[in-house]
Amino acid sequence: MSKERVRQRVDAQQVLDEFEDWLLRERSAQEDTARAYADRMVGFTRWLPAPVEESLSGLTPARVIEWVDLEAQQGRKPSTMRKQLAMLRSFLRFCHRTGRVTEDFSAIVPHAAGWRLSSIPDPVPEHTVETLLDSFDRHSPKGLRDRAVLLLLTGLGLRAGEIAALRLPDIGWRSGTLRITGKGDRVDELPLPDEIGRALEDYVLHGRGGRVDSDAVFMTMFEPVRSLTPDGVAKIVRMACERAGITEFGPHRLRHTFATGALASGATLQEVQGLLRHAQLRTSAIYTKIDRTRLTRLVPVWPAAAEGRWAR
Repeated sequence: MSKERVRQRVDAQQVLDEFEDWLLRERSAQEDTARAYADRMVGFTRWLPAPVEESLSGLTPARVIEWVDLEAQQGRKPSTMRKQLAMLRSFLRFCHRTGRVTEDFSAIVPHAAGWRLSSIPDPVPEHTVETLLDSFDRHSPKGLRDRAVLLLLTGLGLRAGEIAALRLPDIGWRSGTLRITGKGDRVDELPLPDEIGRALEDYVLHGRGGRVDSDAVFMTMFEPVRSLTPDGVAKIVRMACERAGITEFGPHRLRHTFATGALASGATLQEVQGLLRHAQLRTSAIYTKIDRTRLTRLVPVWPAAAEGRWAR
């Protein structure tokens, strides 16, 4: 049972545990997926009056929509809301299949409106990035590691997973390049800026050292020593924010910062696409939204225009 459910009423815990088990047995869900679905329904079961079984037996479409409306008022991202509603449908389906509700209410749960690439990137201000970099102790192995990670995020726009996947042979010390394995196992070779190269060198020589028998570049600091995970990269960013007294954000926001900074420095949309290793030009186009002046200049190379779909 997860920590989320331990804090629930006993009657709610039982229903959610059965829901998780149902997902594993009947839906062949992965363990992590089943656990996440059950945990996401904590809010719904907490909202229902006790005892939960009685509330479920008297559930009506109006009550379901009432909860959906309350969730929609929380200001969540469309992607988060879509996941929340998908999990609610699954839970309602479970309740119907197990006889807790007389009808399958999953069909009445609306779909959250959302359009891909509709959001506006929120780059981190330059002075904030500098504050984060200054917060690292460059005389400690952890400080050297965390600083190198942050520079890869801000200076090359790498994803957390790409940083976690870096191996020592990927660093071209003589050629000044960095081999990146990205989404879909796509492999790219990027130029390695001097500052990032020096930060990697300092960490590998004085932070990582020969402590571990692994070719992974970034390792944890405490026993048992193992490769850093994408979640570990995110934790480095969050801890740096906390240490610097800055509102927490995740590593992907630094990727946004890198992209918008490249455009502001005069890079073309196609160049940003190459730097971020986007398969589609339209994916990179989202970063032009924050600068209306630049946007007017980029209209001729906007994806629809560049691909000839606006020709008359």
